[in-house]
Amino acid sequence: MDRRKFIQKSSLASFWLWLTGNSHAAEADKPNILWITSEDHGPHLGCYEDLYADTPNLDLLAERGMLFKRAWSTAPVCAAAPTTLVTGVYAPSLGAEHMRSLVAMPSSMKMYPQYLREAGYYCSNNSKEDYNLIKPDGVWNDSSQ
Repeated sequence: MDRRKFIQKSSLASFWLWLTGNSHAAEADKPNILWITSEDHGPHLGCYEDLYADTPNLDLLAERGMLFKRAWSTAPVCAAAPTTLVTGVYAPSLGAEHMRSLVAMPSSMKMYPQYLREAGYYCSNNSKEDYNLIKPDGVWNDSSQ
């Protein structure tokens, strides 16, 4: 799949569909995926045209990858937003909008890294797992949590 088609399908839900539909593709056909999540900085980066930010490495990464110019937080608190990102489902739809709610995730759902692992990716998390859901087994190959 060429880069333009991949970018067009880059929303989480459509990427899941693309990934699960092509999970037997050759290793060379798989894109490398680097998912970086950061908190509490807003658009204060050079790639977002902040005149005072000195962020050359992040600017280069943005230049060579994808830069989202229109993005909104899914929640005004820390754990509900990553819950939405890791599941692809709006946290209130799962009952996971309240901090430390730790609701059970529907058995028919998987977290994003689980789909990647099923497609043959190695998934590691070296930061934190701050979800408002009870995490199922087998989400990460390796996690610092």
